[in-house]
Amino acid sequence: MDTARHRRKKKSKPRPLRGQGLVDAAKLELAHMVNLDPKICPINMSTLAERLEVSRQALYDNGLSDEVRKHAELQRQNSSSRNEAVVLRRPLEERIAELQNQNLDLEKKLDGWIEFRARVEYNAKVLGVDADKILAEIPPPLRAEARFKGSTKKRRGGN
Repeated sequence: MDTARHRRKKKSKPRPLRGQGLVDAAKLELAHMVNLDPKICPINMSTLAERLEVSRQALYDNGLSDEVRKHAELQRQNSSSRNEAVVLRRPLEERIAELQNQNLDLEKKLDGWIEFRARVEYNAKVLGVDADKILAEIPPPLRAEARFKGSTKKRRGGN
């Protein structure tokens, strides 16, 4: 047997980004990060370097600090406009009115179920049937395993 054929090459790590490839990848990543929440993923040299798997010095050497600053400001502007929309809330009176309407709907549903239960009990009494037996809980199904003759497989659970 030839041992050279059976040897496998060790996979080396991919080369880190450099030069124009690094600048292009950084701009692409910054464009993606602008839409993310600044509390979760703030745009700065450290997070960009971590996401691109390069050092911060490589980013500074390629003149990306101004680009990072511009995109960080864009991210803050996008975030503040989204947060303003969330802050606008309905007035308390409107929320109270909505909750009262929901409460009335739930009371109607409850009344319907009570009426149904009373109807079942009345009809059971008229027919001479015990209503408690009709409305009793359903017993759980029998879960007996079927036993086949001649089966040699071992069963789970020790049986």
